[in-house]
Amino acid sequence: MTALDIFVVLYRCDPEASETLVSLSRIDFAALGIDVEVHIWDNARSVPAPPNPNFLPFLWRYLASPDNEPLSKVYNLLVRESTRRHVVIFDQDSNVGANFFEKLTNGIDKVEADVFVPVIRHGERLISPGRLRWIKGEALRSVATNAMLPRHFTAMMSGLCISSALLAQLAPQPFDERLRLYGVDTQFCRDLARHGARAYLHDAELGHDSALRSTTDARAALQRQIWLWQSWLHVFDRNLLEVLAIRCYVLWKALRVSVGPRAPGKFFDVIAEVFR
Repeated sequence: MTALDIFVVLYRCDPEASETLVSLSRIDFAALGIDVEVHIWDNARSVPAPPNPNFLPFLWRYLASPDNEPLSKVYNLLVRESTRRHVVIFDQDSNVGANFFEKLTNGIDKVEADVFVPVIRHGERLISPGRLRWIKGEALRSVATNAMLPRHFTAMMSGLCISSALLAQLAPQPFDERLRLYGVDTQFCRDLARHGARAYLHDAELGHDSALRSTTDARAALQRQIWLWQSWLHVFDRNLLEVLAIRCYVLWKALRVSVGPRAPGKFFDVIAEVFR
């Protein structure tokens, strides 16, 4: 029997309103031969609001924080609570079916790997996995599923399945707590490459509505870009050449969003925010 701890992080969302938890509640894990426990972290919740006792038909535990804790810190806390052989991470608004877990467990049963990665699309566009070319990520037009991924791959955290053995190897902090939201996945994938971890791309798919891609308000979109650029300064800091290169790249990106009559920000204001 496959044993999974599933992490679901909520933000300003009641458990019963989370698409991820609603879809998980419809799955008969016992029929799939899966021993499962769902770990729910309720971020920025001033008064804890655990799920209704009849909502989730499997083992679950609920933790809440009045603060908006960094995702990296939340993941590390949940990893320390985990007891099963694999951990699966989801955001709060994924639509997950039994088919996802059938394909995941098929990979776990047949393949020697440390990480199992799904295909993620934003609409029709493939957004995960991708490839990292030094300091720059590169989207892939297509991927071959049911195959091992190359060493320098990138993947989004949602749907990622990680072996407890690998997490123990990366302890005490598998996830870099300098990062709050953006960059957690890229840093984790870089750490996988450094440790020679094996990653397998199975053929389950998830849809994802990315705020970076969907936000139409120019100022809000710029703020998210700034958070992303700030994360890069931590992700790409392993040698002096990386440090210099990523700063030059961020300066160029800031210049691009500062040019033109409809530019959402002024160059020096953007730079001051990124490097503050």
